[in-house]
Order: sequence, then C-alpha cells, then structure tokens
Amino acid sequence: MFTNDEFKLFIKENADENYKNFHSRLTKSKYPLNGVRIPVLRAYGKIIVKSQDVTEFLKSKSDCYEAVMFKGIILSDMLKKGEENFDILEEFFLEMDDWAVCDISCGGLHRKDGFYLEKCLTYAKSPHVWTARFGIVAFMSNFYDKTKELLEMAYNIVAKDYYIDMALAWLIQVLCIKNREVATELLASEKISDTVKKMAVRKIKDSFRISRQDKIYFADLASNNF
Repeated sequence: MFTNDEFKLFIKENADENYKNFHSRLTKSKYPLNGVRIPVLRAYGKIIVKSQDVTEFLKSKSDCYEAVMFKGIILSDMLKKGEENFDILEEFFLEMDDWAVCDISCGGLHRKDGFYLEKCLTYAKSPHVWTARFGIVAFMSNFYDKTKELLEMAYNIVAKDYYIDMALAWLIQVLCIKNREVATELLASEKISDTVKKMAVRKIKDSFRISRQDKIYFADLASNNF
C-alpha cells in the first residue's frame, strides 16, 4: 500500500528550488509548491502504479501541489482501460485548482471508446470549472473526429471562467488542423462567444501548423461573426 509518508520522502529527495521558483510564476494554485519536475513525477508514477496499491493515497487529502499532480498522473495511467475508478477521478476533479494539473491528467489519458466519450461529454457540461475543462481537453486529445459529439459538447458548456474559454479556443485551433468542418461551424456560430472566437484567432495565428491562407480564412470567418 502506497502511503503519504513514502510520497513525502520522495518529494524531499527530488525538490528543485530553481524549478519551484519558475513554476510558481505559472500557477495560482492554493497548494504549496515544492518544485518536483513533471517528468520526475511521471517516472515515479509508472513505478508505483505497477508495484503498489494506490487507492488509499488517491483518496487521501492532498497537502501540496505535487500530491495533486501525482494523483492526476496515476489516474491517467490507471484509467486507460476498463470502467473502474472513474468515481475516484470525479472526486479528484474537486481537488484541482490549476490548469496544468487538469491538462496533464487529461493529456495522459488516451482512449477512444464510447464509455470514455460519454464520460467526457458529461464532464464538459459540468458547472465545475476543472471538470468541464477536463472534458474539453479530452475531446481535443481523443475525439477530434467526432463531429456530432464535438458540436453537442461545445454548444452545451455552462461553466464560466477564463480557463474554460481558453480551453475551447485551444480546441478550435486544433480542429482547424484536424476537423476543419467543426472549426468552421464553431467560428461562425452565435453560440460561441466573441471572447472565445478572439482567443481562438490569436491561437490560430500563432500556430506553425496552419497555413497563412487558412489563418486569413479562419480570422475573417470569426470577425464576420462577432
């Protein structure tokens, strides 16, 4: 059984003051930061998930930023198959208070089955900011080819927050590359706020993967529908 004491020892041995100072400028998390790098947490997570029962640790209260991040990393590995432990993930959403924890947890969970698709549709419609952002980012990573579900998801987001708007803008930018039909509809739709469209256009213009011609096309499409 993996314990908090083991994790605290790991934190003590791997804390990096320079990284702590750097990352503290990127997060507004309420959790104290120790400065353990993400690749170090990921490598440790792979070892722990294979060798120990992490259930107790996942259900315990987090007392530092790295503990929350580590839970997300462990869960993303545990949930790649099967339908168990999604209740733990849904409880974990309530501990999240940071975009990086949300995106890294979600980004490590690669699966394209119907069960996960329905879960992500539900998450994206949540009024809770980090639950909804997880659902949006999951669509970008796993379900960018699901036209009907993408539109249903995007038009039914109810959470209100900068990080929700930015996630949807990021999704639209990715769709300009991977699902042009949906990107076009979203940028033309009155159901997508002007704020999100403007964010999306900035991200489109910054992309190295979108041609100059397409940058002009998508920017004009959005501006004509503000």
